[in-house]
Amino acid sequence: MLRLLPGPVQSTTAWLLLAGGAWAEETAGVENFRGAAWRPVFQGIELAPVVLTKPRPIQAQILRVHLDAPGVSLVATPGNGGAPGETTGQWTSSFLKTQRCQAAVNAAPFDKVTTLEGGPLDVVGLQISGGQLVSPDDGSPALLILKNGKAKIQRPPFPGQQIQEAVAGFQIVLWQGRTVASDTKLHPRTGAGVSADGQTLWLLTVDGRQTGRSEGCTTLEMADWLRAMGAQSGINLDGGGTTTMVLAAADGKPLILNRPIHAGIPGLERPSGSHLGVHALPLGPGKN
Repeated sequence: MLRLLPGPVQSTTAWLLLAGGAWAEETAGVENFRGAAWRPVFQGIELAPVVLTKPRPIQAQILRVHLDAPGVSLVATPGNGGAPGETTGQWTSSFLKTQRCQAAVNAAPFDKVTTLEGGPLDVVGLQISGGQLVSPDDGSPALLILKNGKAKIQRPPFPGQQIQEAVAGFQIVLWQGRTVASDTKLHPRTGAGVSADGQTLWLLTVDGRQTGRSEGCTTLEMADWLRAMGAQSGINLDGGGTTTMVLAAADGKPLILNRPIHAGIPGLERPSGSHLGVHALPLGPGKN
């Protein structure tokens, strides 16, 4: 069945703080990302939406994950065993439920676009889940979660036995604090950034292809935004109609924070062959 969402969930947006104010000409909205209004949602996870009006409408959602916080761990989509394909296609919201995560985004590219969940998919590039190889390295760069708990973005060769989770991306956009992206096409985007010490992970989704609401971003903008938030390295993950960010509500049900656009339909999720989820502990009493 198709899953059509009505748009941003009003009960969520009511308590989200918008990062507003200045617009820097160097890159659209870079000051908004530098001054993002972070709100704790779980122990070790903070959330900030950013809404821009210049030079075009953009709506973005950012998770900042402190990897050294108690209870924080990550999980990539596991392999599907003896079934066809490497993984089984799922909405990001379904992945969050089945893996009992507190937050999740889509991650690596995969071989074919589908509308229904449950079909076999092959991941493009390296994917490791729970230390087990799901998809082999094909030369693409990847976001790695190492067994020491730190994150790292790099190109192959990869540090084999040191990797606990891994998801591949299209290209590195930020390297050693310097923007290396050059793509100026506007699309919905999913990206990740990592701090110099590997202890902080930023997960970013940018809605796109929605005229007048959110028209997408370039990889150049993504890189500058990640750098503005404090990342030293950044990677462009799968985007387009697959871009989705989900958070677990108080009852554990998935709350879709952005507005995906599968098949050109705003609010429609696309099954993905690759996700990255975050496990975390709830906030203490009175901290919501």
